[in-house]
Amino acid sequence: MNKDVSHSCVRLPAMLAFVVAAVALLCCPAFADKIVDHPEKLKYKDLDFTPPAAEEFRHQLKCGATAYIAENHEVPTFDMTVLVRTGSIYESLDKAGLADMTAYMMRNGGIAGMTIKELDEELGFLAGSISVNIGTTSGSASLFCLAKDIDRALELFKGVIKTPAFENEATERYREDVISNMKQRNASTNSIEQREWMYLLYGDHPATKPYRTTESSINSITREDMLAFQQQYFFPKNFTFALSGDFDTQEIIAKLDAMLADWPDRDLQLPEIVTDVPEPQPGVYMIKKEDVNQSRIRLGHLGTTRDNPDEFAIDVMNDILGGGGFTSRIVRRVRSDEGLSYGQGSQFNRPVEYEGTFFAFFQTKHATAAYGTRLIMEEINRIRDELVESELVENAKASFISNLVNPFSTRNNMVNTFAQDDFTKRPAGYWQNYVKNYQAVTPEAVQAAAQKYLHPDKLIFLVVGDPDAAIAGDDKHPDKYTDFGEVKIIPLRDPLTLK
Repeated sequence: MNKDVSHSCVRLPAMLAFVVAAVALLCCPAFADKIVDHPEKLKYKDLDFTPPAAEEFRHQLKCGATAYIAENHEVPTFDMTVLVRTGSIYESLDKAGLADMTAYMMRNGGIAGMTIKELDEELGFLAGSISVNIGTTSGSASLFCLAKDIDRALELFKGVIKTPAFENEATERYREDVISNMKQRNASTNSIEQREWMYLLYGDHPATKPYRTTESSINSITREDMLAFQQQYFFPKNFTFALSGDFDTQEIIAKLDAMLADWPDRDLQLPEIVTDVPEPQPGVYMIKKEDVNQSRIRLGHLGTTRDNPDEFAIDVMNDILGGGGFTSRIVRRVRSDEGLSYGQGSQFNRPVEYEGTFFAFFQTKHATAAYGTRLIMEEINRIRDELVESELVENAKASFISNLVNPFSTRNNMVNTFAQDDFTKRPAGYWQNYVKNYQAVTPEAVQAAAQKYLHPDKLIFLVVGDPDAAIAGDDKHPDKYTDFGEVKIIPLRDPLTLK
């Protein structure tokens, strides 16, 4: 008998038995009684969980860096992440793309004494991995390996973050790939929407740096530029460590101290970032992208920062408005009731360093874009003007409270949470007061947050699609974009120059 057929025959009765048992369980009255007919009727048990204290896992290395360390002897592995205070927000505009290129080439451009091929081969032999990333306001480098290979893996990791070679051939390949990708910038309405939204909300603020790379800026970046950027930010006192795995804490501290011992330190000098962003100009902005059959719509304004004292009320308010999936009001109106869109919602982006944004979004046919926009406007005004039902508030709070365990669900998650909190200077006692702060949110607090942080008179409307069709609307609905403000048509930017 064919071996595959034989295995299938063995599995089939077992699968049938499982299906029969599942059906019987679902048909059981005791089980059926627990099934609700709508997500809003879901009930959550009270969470009985006390977050661990960061101080129990915090250690100071000889170089002055902080490390959060947790032993985990259940699996023979080692995880380490190093947070680095850097970011594209600190690069100059004429060198836009430098942070990204530096991070990529640190990992993929070889290290002192090893080509990138040799490094990849040894990491493959060790079943290990190393990565380097630099985002807008922070950077990180991560290492994973088997516990038995910690010593050699740390040597390779040190080479990546301390003595990258920035091989010329690899650099040129990266440069060609980036420019090739740039040429496709206008192929996706999603990328157009994100880029133009940042320009409209932030103008020339450094937060737009990741969206300002051009062919010219990428071609201007030299090996010396990358080396200078890496040396400016990658040094021991600028590191915050998170480690977990199968090791002894004191032994791993000694290994880290040895790894960092011969590394010259320096003073970190970060350019000052403006925390207050100039108020953008409200209005309707339409980007011509006529070769698509749907428009992408985003409406919003400047928001607030992560550590706002009202953050818990803001979270609950936005969850009810559009952030809570199928139970949220925007999803119900735009998707469930009207069938206009499959992707819609709202969110607050709240950076640590500067004001974030609030925005609602959806996609729909060009002709129904203005109608869908009015529906969202009605929900924004409604949550400002009317007190939200207590049951909706309680359900949203319960959902957030149930997420408390996630940052601490594994030892690795836990130390990374502590390292991130240290790195971003999250207020002390945040996790210990997490449940209490959400429990304190009332319908009145939700309405107060909506009135304070949602501003219908300051809205910017961004429409990416066919402006003529979106402005014309349809015969079924009287809504027009001119109802929301002055309409400005913006042509697509050149993908290589962004002009």
